[in-house]
Amino acid sequence: MQRKLLIILCLTGSVFISFGQKKKKNKSDAVATTNTDTAKIDYKALGSPMPDIRMMVSKGKTMGSEIITPGSLSKKKNVLVMMFNPTCGHCQDETILFKKHIDAFQQTEMLLIADTVMREYMEFFENVTRASEAPAIKVGLEQTGFINKAFIYKSLPQLNIYDRDRKLVKIFTGDVPIDSLKPYIQ
Repeated sequence: MQRKLLIILCLTGSVFISFGQKKKKNKSDAVATTNTDTAKIDYKALGSPMPDIRMMVSKGKTMGSEIITPGSLSKKKNVLVMMFNPTCGHCQDETILFKKHIDAFQQTEMLLIADTVMREYMEFFENVTRASEAPAIKVGLEQTGFINKAFIYKSLPQLNIYDRDRKLVKIFTGDVPIDSLKPYIQ
């Protein structure tokens, strides 16, 4: 009962935080990529480049000093980025599903990122999912505004899949079965 109450409270808080951070999207903001520094990129559009990402990686129940950046990702693998809330049951279930089918992700870098305001709930997430038992899954807190650039604010979790050239090829929201992911991760 206490867990359900905690989850409801955290999800409610996350909704308010998400809507507070959501900016009105103007069609003029979705300008095609050009070589000028003044061009705006719609990172939510298929085919768009992966925005800069920098995340502090969780080491089990503590935050580690490992930092993930675009340069530290393998150029030979696709990248799956799951934006999540540590108290979200769907996010926890998706992570457990990833662990169960970890062999399917051999050609994919897996980054699970939460907003920095969720830091205090990361240990709870680890206790529920045991994500650190799968070293291929990097869980952490984002540090560059990646979530605001790439999150479409529909539902959690959101999975963005980028190809080897770091172009967005697919966005999933909510629960995603492994069979739906396979064409993008293998």
